[in-house]
Amino acid sequence: MMELTDDYLAAESELVALLEDNVGELRKVYTSVDLAELKQRSQVTPAAHVIYWGDTPALAAQGGATGHVTQTWMVVLAVNLRKKDDAGPLLAQMIKTLAGYHLTLGNLVRQAAPKPTFNAGFGYYPLAYEIKFRTKGAKP
Repeated sequence: MMELTDDYLAAESELVALLEDNVGELRKVYTSVDLAELKQRSQVTPAAHVIYWGDTPALAAQGGATGHVTQTWMVVLAVNLRKKDDAGPLLAQMIKTLAGYHLTLGNLVRQAAPKPTFNAGFGYYPLAYEIKFRTKGAKP
């Protein structure tokens, strides 16, 4: 298990680079604060949105000085519904690219994601991944 060093959100830039380098059919890879922001943007599609979905700290040890964290990251494929047939092949390519990939903080493990949503002529297909790593407090 990897240990946190300097950047708690290091996975974001790594996921963006991984998608940009390996899923050539994507026109853009965005970072978004949340799904509400994603839906309000003018869409360039097909696109992926990398979203930090929160974390779950596990039990800590040594009075809270060390612990384990599970972060969840959403990767949402956005497609124009006039080209909805593009979604299946793009999702397959994204899953193949991300499955088990080793990031700085740990391996990507696929998890259950929210259902797809459809809004204003666009389809949003979410994939969820978790990363588990250790944390340590600063030593006095």
